Amino acid sequence: MIRVGLVQALIPHYREPVFKELASREGIDLTMYADLGARHGSLHGARSGSGFTVIDAKERYIGPLLVDPATIRAARGGHDVLVMSWRTRSLLMPTAIRMARRRGAAVVVWGHGYSKYDTPRRTRMRMRVARDADAYLTYDPVTAERLVEGGLDSNRVFCAPNAIDQGPIENQRRWWLDRPDELVRFQQEHRIDPEKTLVFISRIEPDKRLDILIEAMKHARAADPSMTLVVIGDGSAREQSEDLARRLGVEDGVRFVGPIYEEKRLAAWCLSSFCFAYPVAIGLSAMHAFGYGLPVVTSDDIGGHNPEIHAIRPGHNGLFYKDGRVEDLAAKLLQLSRDRDMQHRMSQEALGTVTGPDGWTLTNMVDGFERCIRAVARMRGKD
Repeated sequence: MIRVGLVQALIPHYREPVFKELASREGIDLTMYADLGARHGSLHGARSGSGFTVIDAKERYIGPLLVDPATIRAARGGHDVLVMSWRTRSLLMPTAIRMARRRGAAVVVWGHGYSKYDTPRRTRMRMRVARDADAYLTYDPVTAERLVEGGLDSNRVFCAPNAIDQGPIENQRRWWLDRPDELVRFQQEHRIDPEKTLVFISRIEPDKRLDILIEAMKHARAADPSMTLVVIGDGSAREQSEDLARRLGVEDGVRFVGPIYEEKRLAAWCLSSFCFAYPVAIGLSAMHAFGYGLPVVTSDDIGGHNPEIHAIRPGHNGLFYKDGRVEDLAAKLLQLSRDRDMQHRMSQEALGTVTGPDGWTLTNMVDGFERCIRAVARMRGKD
C-alpha cells in the first residue's frame, strides 16, 4: 500500500470524482489536506471527501504571500508520496518539501507549470520552489514537453490531462437525444434555431471579456440577423454586458438566461447550439462543451489561456480567432454557422476529445497521477 498525501487549497466539486477514482486504485491509500468549505472566487470547496480521508487545513495570505501550514502538516503525516500544489507564493512549501524528503517521502509538485503572466523571474521562482521535488506533474502534455525541453529529466516529468467527469454530461445528452420531440419543443418554446445559436457559459466577470463576444455579435448579425448568442451565467459584469448589448442594438440577438446549475437544463441549451464561444482565457469549460459535441471558438493567444487550450485543435474541434480582433471573431462564428459539414465533423471530433482512448478523460487523468505516484515511490523504494 502506497500512502499518498495530497495538498490542495480546496476540493472543488469537479475534482471529487478524480480523487475518488485515484483512491480506488489498487494499492493507493489517499489522504487529502484541504480547506473544507472554503471559497475561492466562484469555486466552493467540498465539506467532506468521498472514498478518501480529508484533513481540514486552513490557509491565509499575507499580502501576496501564502501561508499554508497544511504543507508542513502533510510533510509530517508519514506518507510515502506527497503531492503538493505547485504554487510559487507559498512561504512554507520549500521547507515542507525538504522535511518530507528527510523523512523518506517522495515529493511531487502538481500544477500548470507556467503562468499566464510569466517572466524569466517568475519562471526562476517557480523552479526554485520545486527544485527539491522528485517529480513534476502537469495539467497537459504540451507543458510537460516544454519542461523537458527546458532541462528537466524526462523521467521526472509526468502529465495528468486535466479532465472532468463526463458521466453526468453524457447521461443528460443521451436523455435529450433519445427524446428528439422534447428537444424540438424546448427550441420552439425558447424561439431558437440550433443552427444559428451559439452559447457562452461562465461567471460574467470583467476578465471573461464577454464584451468582445457581444461586439462580435453586432458584426455577425449584420451579415446574418438570425444569429443568436445565449449567455448562461451571472456575475458582477452582467448589468454592464446587458447595457452593452442594448447600446449596440443587438439585445434581440443576445439573450441572458441567468445562471443554470442543473445539468439537464444546461444540456438542452448546449444541444440547441452549434458552438461554444469563449473570448479569452478558456479552461475546463472547454471540456464541458466538448462533452456535448460543441466545437469551441476562442482567442489564438495561447499563453493567455489555461492548460486546457491544448485540447483545442483548430480546424478539428474548434477555431481560433485573432486575439482582440472582434471582426475576426465574428467571421469565425459566421463561417462555422454556415458550413453544416464543418459543424458535424467538428462536433464529432469535439466529443471524441473527451471520450476517446487518448482523450482528456477522467480515466486518463487518474492514470497520469497513478503513473507518477508509482514512479516516485519506486525511486524512494516505497513500492
